[in-house]
Amino acid sequence: MEIQVHELTKVIKKQPILSNITLSFSGVYGLLGPNGAGKTTLMRILAGLTSFNSGSVFIGDELISTATYVKRTERIGYLPQDFMIYPELKMYDVLEHIAILQGSGPSAAYKQIKEVVEQVNLTGHLYKKMQELSGGMRRRVGIAQLLLRKPSILLFDEPTAGLDIEERVRFRNLLKQLGKRHTVIISSHIVEDIEFLCTKVGIIRNGQMLFEGSPEALKEKAAHCTYELDVPLAELDDVIAAKEVVQMNEEPSHIVVRVLADEPAGRPVTPRLMDGYLALKRGFPWLG
Repeated sequence: MEIQVHELTKVIKKQPILSNITLSFSGVYGLLGPNGAGKTTLMRILAGLTSFNSGSVFIGDELISTATYVKRTERIGYLPQDFMIYPELKMYDVLEHIAILQGSGPSAAYKQIKEVVEQVNLTGHLYKKMQELSGGMRRRVGIAQLLLRKPSILLFDEPTAGLDIEERVRFRNLLKQLGKRHTVIISSHIVEDIEFLCTKVGIIRNGQMLFEGSPEALKEKAAHCTYELDVPLAELDDVIAAKEVVQMNEEPSHIVVRVLADEPAGRPVTPRLMDGYLALKRGFPWLG
């Protein structure tokens, strides 16, 4: 299932939040950009929660939203960054309540809940209160309640922000599995999430599109510009001050520094997604 956005614009108090955004979402799509770039606003528009000034949104060939018309669709499920619902209730009671509100009887709800909780690997926590769950578990409950109505498109806003390393890895693995059965759109400022999960990438800065394409095409933005050099610890501050440093790894006798540069600055290395993202986002002159 594909979502298409055509020339979408959102203005608040004469300040453009999104400007003529045109995108095509399919597969597992990563929406990258710094905080305040407009990613959450775009996700809320796709979910039908926020209005906009001009443009249109389609699912396949079906128009679902314009500035003056929104068609509610059960095919889209949206999980915001901060998900917490009924903290005093047990997870099962929360999911049963949601299932019944959606029209399921108690018997059908029980079967649905068992199925979705197994999908998100929370079966052993089904009767814990929501407030007793970790942040990552609560977000997995958020996914479970979305799956109760079987949407074909899942939207996730900053899904791993604030999680510890173990929870982040577990959550990424779950999203990767969901991507086999759903169109998944992930909004994040964490490049590692996108690199691990996504088949297509879009980059937004200041409400405008900088890039849309494959992860490989984004990496190419830093081709012939990515280098590594070995730096004695005593010289590290000078290197950081003089060069565009994107990563550092400590070795016993020196620091391996990864840099972006428009002229040779060490050993040429194969660019990663982070290198392409930073090269594009910071507007290096060799990109034109």
